[in-house]
Amino acid sequence: MPYRPIVSWLRPVFGVAILLILCSTGALYGEDLSRYYDLEVFVGDTTGSPGEQNSKISLYLKNYSDTVAGFNLWIQLSRPDIMEFQSTLDIIPYEVHYIYTEWDTSSPPIPTESVVASPTWVCTNGAFPTCVDSVNLLGYYHCDTYSGPDCIDSTFVEWIPGVDPVYIELKEAYVGNIDTLETLAQGWEYITTRSLSENGQDMLITAFADQAGPPPDTRTLGIGYPQYGAMPLIKIMGDIFPMDDTVSIRTASIMIEASIIDYFGFPDEEGNSIGVLSEEIEHFTHFMCEQWLIPDEICMYWNRVMETECPQPEGCDSIGVDTILHGYLDVDMCCDPVADTCVTKLEEWQCASLFDGTGVWHAGSLRIVNGSITVEVPDPYICGDANSDLGVNILDVVYIINYKYKGGPAPVPLESADVNHTGDINILDVVYIINYKYKGGPAPDCVGK
Repeated sequence: MPYRPIVSWLRPVFGVAILLILCSTGALYGEDLSRYYDLEVFVGDTTGSPGEQNSKISLYLKNYSDTVAGFNLWIQLSRPDIMEFQSTLDIIPYEVHYIYTEWDTSSPPIPTESVVASPTWVCTNGAFPTCVDSVNLLGYYHCDTYSGPDCIDSTFVEWIPGVDPVYIELKEAYVGNIDTLETLAQGWEYITTRSLSENGQDMLITAFADQAGPPPDTRTLGIGYPQYGAMPLIKIMGDIFPMDDTVSIRTASIMIEASIIDYFGFPDEEGNSIGVLSEEIEHFTHFMCEQWLIPDEICMYWNRVMETECPQPEGCDSIGVDTILHGYLDVDMCCDPVADTCVTKLEEWQCASLFDGTGVWHAGSLRIVNGSITVEVPDPYICGDANSDLGVNILDVVYIINYKYKGGPAPVPLESADVNHTGDINILDVVYIINYKYKGGPAPDCVGK
């Protein structure tokens, strides 16, 4: 077989080209190219025009360690005067799970008391204070042993399908608008969006690749690895508000809210959260008796309260002490070895000078990077002057028709042809210009003008 030296020569060239692409991608988002994280989540920086509708905010994912089977992200805007995420009010049915706790003496027994079952992390391997493995289950902790009015030991009671009830209730929710076309989440079976603030300044996205169903249900695969952040994870739709050209500060931060761990998560196919560490901690619940049968001995009705609601100095009537599994994000942090506290959002070189020079650096497996949207100052143009000849006339009508229906060049800027301010260019803009020029109709009204 003849030797082909050109193939051997091209292989290192391709390798260098791929390396350059990966490095340039990292440099673009300010990434520390000297190390890898198991998981990186970041918001792409974007720009838009004043009054622009249907602007797309892209979220990205880099993943080097495991398949991502779902995600939970809460995105927030820093400035309500620049833009809002698209959301509409809807009525959403949702399930509420109950566990029966008491029954009467009839035959068959009729349940008389129940509690709401909630998702709870339960340790499956290990014991306090060290938990090796855990699982998220639906249920509640039942107190087994009291010391006076205080609970000192409890057992987790799991909600059992077919035994414990589930009811469908309705609530109002502001549902967000997203785009999954050409994203990593395209084709996923379950995606929900909610504006928790109900004003479009935030968006909580919960998504799962596969939602189990009866046979012959086929499995929808998650996001495999490695992922280098080239394709968006998902895109959020937003609307930019009109802005005067004289406004100097035109940028808003788009932030990934990760301080509440219930609103941030990337589970793998086994349900384990990527980039999350867990530990068992003591958990206190406080109660006040609303009706004593025997004062300070037997209570007819307990009311759970916040610790701050306990009267001082005597405190609450009962305090329950339990151990719960607490999760926290495994991000870069600098820790105080004495006070056992840590700070985040800083570089490794800054750690050595903290806590009187005793700071200990923890290199995390998770990296979160916020993004931004900047509203550009539009170039001067005449609204209705689609062909940029510094006038509005029949030639602009012809130009728009050629652009929309004959494959002609686009107006520059595109907004100059949206004379009826609808966010779209169509035959109605043609009619609008004709009415304005030849029938005494209103003047063109472009976005941002």
